[in-house]
Amino acid sequence: MRMFIQSLKHGLSFLIFLVSGLSVQAQIENSLSFDGVNDVVNIPGASAQIAASTAGMSLSCWVYANNTAPSFPNFDGIAGFRNETNCDFYLLQLSSTTIEGRFRNSVGTPYTATASGFVVNTWQHLVLTYDGSNLMVFINGVQKASVSASGSINSVTEIMYLGNLPFQTTNFQFGGQLDEVALWNKALSAAEISCMYQNGHDNSSPNLKLHYTFDQGTPNGTNTGITSLIDNKGNINGFLNGFALTGNSSNFTNGVVQGGSFTAKVCQGDSVAFGSTYYSTPGTYYVSIPIAGGCDSISKMVLTVDTVDVGVTVTISTGNAYRADAVGATYQWIDCITKQPIPGATFRSFIPSTGGSFAVVVDNGTCSDTSACVISTVGLDENQRTKVSVFPNPSKGKFIFDQGYDTEAGTLYLLNSAGKIMAEFKVENRRETVIDLELNPGVYLLNFQREDGKQGTAQLVVEP
Repeated sequence: MRMFIQSLKHGLSFLIFLVSGLSVQAQIENSLSFDGVNDVVNIPGASAQIAASTAGMSLSCWVYANNTAPSFPNFDGIAGFRNETNCDFYLLQLSSTTIEGRFRNSVGTPYTATASGFVVNTWQHLVLTYDGSNLMVFINGVQKASVSASGSINSVTEIMYLGNLPFQTTNFQFGGQLDEVALWNKALSAAEISCMYQNGHDNSSPNLKLHYTFDQGTPNGTNTGITSLIDNKGNINGFLNGFALTGNSSNFTNGVVQGGSFTAKVCQGDSVAFGSTYYSTPGTYYVSIPIAGGCDSISKMVLTVDTVDVGVTVTISTGNAYRADAVGATYQWIDCITKQPIPGATFRSFIPSTGGSFAVVVDNGTCSDTSACVISTVGLDENQRTKVSVFPNPSKGKFIFDQGYDTEAGTLYLLNSAGKIMAEFKVENRRETVIDLELNPGVYLLNFQREDGKQGTAQLVVEP
């Protein structure tokens, strides 16, 4: 199945295609690096998510282990529950090539499945699953071990550990990276595990109870302000303990590449189609794409929005010099009335030769946007001018606009000290118009553009 992302800019359509099974514009996502000494994530009360589940349970994760010779007391505890009494469900690295998966039920009976084929110093996908009859370990989507088992876990207070498993007075600390750790209150089928290995998690599944993607902070950067590991399901966040959270170890680092994970960027005001929905605000979005065999491919989009600085600075006392605030862009000044470009006005600064209302179109090379209109009365001769006034002045924001005895209908613009239009009003063919506004204290410029072409300006002072 194929889907596309579409973004529109200046009438030009850009298409990004995603083909199932192919990673297009994939991005490196974060993982969490454990130092093998004292780094651990504690998830309190997590056993309540699988307690008394009649559909079984599953634990999955991506692992990059760097201990090439584990042995007691230096086994590497990857993830899970372990109290050695009535609640064990965990994955443990026994050697450079073997993984132990254990389930201990509520009456204390343990069952252990030992899987061969594990490889260190490379990303491996592990799943431990229990269906009420069998405990199985999968490595990279393939079943590697299975033993008969029975019973359930009933405790609702046990901690789930990431990067450590306690054993009596010893801690089996994990050295390496973890990514995409998930806990399910059902036994995943072989087909589901194979699909998940190839295409990622369906985060919308009601049986997925805890899901940690580790996509936090800056990889290999300074992340010392982060104390919690976010659960994407919103059930239980984990607590980070012992991590340095700086540098390329004991910190958030680059993680496993997930197929169908990509970034997209649109201009402000545009939107992007992802699946059947259009998005226009920055964020992370997911879509499930059905593929052959009843499997869903999960695609993730990280959307950013490019904005353009369209501020304009003007000298309010003279009203004859304008400058775009954006630096290093391309510029085109336009007439706000006719919407047409002004010939030759393609520089950052602009001095109009006639009175009027002007704006600048700023293009930063990726996106473009248009500033608010600013008004100039420069170049108007006496026949084009009309005297206007306001009172009381200063005021609190309520004032009377007076165009004198020479009256004409037109539009009155209120500009702030930066020359940006804050409000506009239609004025009838009468001398006085009452205007009541809520304005911040400061100096404002009133510009009146009459329908007969004449213009007039007045300064308004607003008191606190």
